[in-house]
Amino acid sequence: MVGRETISGLKAGEAIIRVTAARASTWLRHPDPASQEIRLPVRLFPPTLQVMSTQTYVAQGGCEAVVYRVGESSVRDGVRAGTWWFPGYPLPGGSKGEHFAFFAVPYNMNAANARIVAADAAENEAELSFIDQFFPKKFKEDTVELSDAFVGKVVPEIMAQTPELPDRGSLLANYLAINQDLRQKDGVVLKDLATKSREEFLWSKPFISIQNGKVMAGFADYRTYNYQGRVVDHQTHLGYDLAVTRHAPVPAANDGMVVLARYFGIYGNAVVLDHGFGLMSLYGHLSAIGVTVGQKIARGDTIGQTGETGLAGGDHLHFAVILDGLPVNPVEWWDGHWINDHIALKLGPGFHYSE
Repeated sequence: MVGRETISGLKAGEAIIRVTAARASTWLRHPDPASQEIRLPVRLFPPTLQVMSTQTYVAQGGCEAVVYRVGESSVRDGVRAGTWWFPGYPLPGGSKGEHFAFFAVPYNMNAANARIVAADAAENEAELSFIDQFFPKKFKEDTVELSDAFVGKVVPEIMAQTPELPDRGSLLANYLAINQDLRQKDGVVLKDLATKSREEFLWSKPFISIQNGKVMAGFADYRTYNYQGRVVDHQTHLGYDLAVTRHAPVPAANDGMVVLARYFGIYGNAVVLDHGFGLMSLYGHLSAIGVTVGQKIARGDTIGQTGETGLAGGDHLHFAVILDGLPVNPVEWWDGHWINDHIALKLGPGFHYSE
């Protein structure tokens, strides 16, 4: 790419690059020069960008939708929040250039540093601030006392199911590697799954939870891990732990497609459902999995049973909602009124939603 710094007097429009090569002559032949040319657009300014939706109110760790219009030169658009990227898509039923994006303010970002971004092929970027009100949130802090019995239960199981994990020489060292390194690797897998999400709405109703589930841990609880009287780790719990009865049936939170159904790191036996446009739900610590990858699932279908596989101290369901690889607060998605006000009303008739 070149610009005015390289070519003085460069103007927006179309550039013609012509290459001419002279051919070798002989005393009998004098061939004409060979010439090739290509035409390239010259873009000196970023794409146009206009916010169309209003009343964008987002909480720390929560989600929202935004509708905007981008110019024809845009080849990439979406919302950037800190280091996270939430891609934009053509608005279903919208006019040319009308796009939307689901986005979130990450649980560990305590300011609404989010911008709509549109870039052209030359990487000229336009960006707009668009959040009307941001609600910071203080998440709960918790302490986990690690016992030899618990560590001795979970570590051998996870290492047996994850042969790529090297043995660090002790149960505690292996536990910390699982809690830190494997947790991070699981996050990379979830982010990669999001890049393959279907570009369509696979759901049309509020998300549901397991029936009569008792909350054992909440979203973004900041955990301090103690072992034998000393602090050994800190992690953030990015979902809801819900306990009912042993091996209780686990319902699909919404319509979707199975994109993961296997033993999955810290989550043990797990299922991940794709709901479209980067929105997914995760069900962890299952005792049994009842679905297969590629299977179409209806809201309320039983996808497995609660259990205590992976990093689980007792029989329960770890439930998480994930947007483009980022765990977000599930409470919003369980609330039909929230979905109507923050998602459906903004997206318009192209999103066929009913509470």
